[in-house]
Amino acid sequence: MSGNEDEQTDRVRNQGKADGLFRACMDEIRSSHTTGQALRTATLAAGLLSDRCCYAELLGQFYVATVALEKRMDELIKNSDYKKPLLVAKVKKLGYSFTSGYENDLQALLGQEWKSIIKSWTTE
Repeated sequence: MSGNEDEQTDRVRNQGKADGLFRACMDEIRSSHTTGQALRTATLAAGLLSDRCCYAELLGQFYVATVALEKRMDELIKNSDYKKPLLVAKVKKLGYSFTSGYENDLQALLGQEWKSIIKSWTTE
């Protein structure tokens, strides 16, 4: 995890009770995330060193899924009854958003036309 991600994760984690279920879950997520980031970094290195298009396609899949998830979260929040706050609204308030990071990476890998390239690789 980067320093900023560590700080953000700690801020969220520390909202839970000491020795509580939420903190335990966040600690497990951090551990899994750290492993996932290591795998992603290894994939990045292998992809960039061996097949840039292969890595871009993998990253594009994460991008498409992330855009759909973040869009759906926004729709649910927009259409919710404010008398009954949704869990998704609480998750959104944590401040995690990954779409722009994927967009920057895809532009670096595929150039200015990255959106049309990703669209051509995507089925509806």
